[in-house]
Amino acid sequence: MQVRFLLGGTLLAVLLTLSGCSAEPEDISCEVPETDIRLPADEAPHRVASEWWYYTGHLWNEDGKRYGFEVSFFQIYFGAQPGYAGHFALSDPETGNHVYEQNVVAPPEGFDKLDIDIGEWNIKSNGDTHLLSTSMENIALDIECTATKPPSFHGDRGLIEMGGGKLSYYYSLARMQVSGTLVIDGTAQTVTGTAWHDHQWGDFDVFLSNGWDWFSLQLDDNTEIMLFFLHFKDGGTEMTGGTFIDEQGCQFAISQYDLQSLRTWQSPHTDAIYPLDWTLSLPEQDIELSINATFDDQELDCRQTTFNVYWEGEVTVSGTRKGQAVQGLGFVELAGYGPWGPE
Repeated sequence: MQVRFLLGGTLLAVLLTLSGCSAEPEDISCEVPETDIRLPADEAPHRVASEWWYYTGHLWNEDGKRYGFEVSFFQIYFGAQPGYAGHFALSDPETGNHVYEQNVVAPPEGFDKLDIDIGEWNIKSNGDTHLLSTSMENIALDIECTATKPPSFHGDRGLIEMGGGKLSYYYSLARMQVSGTLVIDGTAQTVTGTAWHDHQWGDFDVFLSNGWDWFSLQLDDNTEIMLFFLHFKDGGTEMTGGTFIDEQGCQFAISQYDLQSLRTWQSPHTDAIYPLDWTLSLPEQDIELSINATFDDQELDCRQTTFNVYWEGEVTVSGTRKGQAVQGLGFVELAGYGPWGPE
């Protein structure tokens, strides 16, 4: 089966009353996008229906062995009661092993800053550096992730649709340097690497959509690509967010694209069928890429915590930009292909 999105996906247009713009970093020559998102204040939790903080990335130990990781924290309000869920996954592309854990808590009050505990798991911001501490059976991860580029604001001024006509604020720290410790079976490994951080929030219900496809790609020429394709209840699909980030950290909205899935994989766990391995063309950026899953079975069954099943997998990237060869790594999230929403 082939999944194809033709040129010219229309970005969502939203009228905003702006209260001012963030100051332009001194070392960045590009214009800072207008947005209502105010950092660092807005990295903290908001009293809204849905919110999450995502970290995905790639770790290398001292022997050069690579791992992929995902750490995701979710906040949901049920009236005045906050609830928090967390997902932690580790993938080993060398062995094709993918393990994950999920956790949930319902404290009497919500957190008022980005220092969130879910059981013994914690994410915390110290300005440009984010600290992650998570664990599962025989595995523990403690790392620092430090932003090397300014935030990128996706969609229209930092807003994208999330289904049912509802909007979400959405920004990324698209390239972070990582250092810390990974413990596997009692053996501590010093690791370094790269990470990508997404923060998204709003008064939306994710299950008003039919899911989405999300791509975060980090190329070895120090550029990044984010693509977000929303699946609507009527069966349609639209790119509601697409951003290219250049070497300096300047961001540009993507409006022309050609994305094609080359094959599918059926999960032996849930029978969900996912598109995998893609070709991507971005004519405005003169980019041609092949995107390939490092291995197929990177599915998470999180019906116990977030009422869904999704594929969150490490991918390799190769191709050209402006006629020059590029390679890279990334993550792809495929949501809505399996069980989706409360039963």
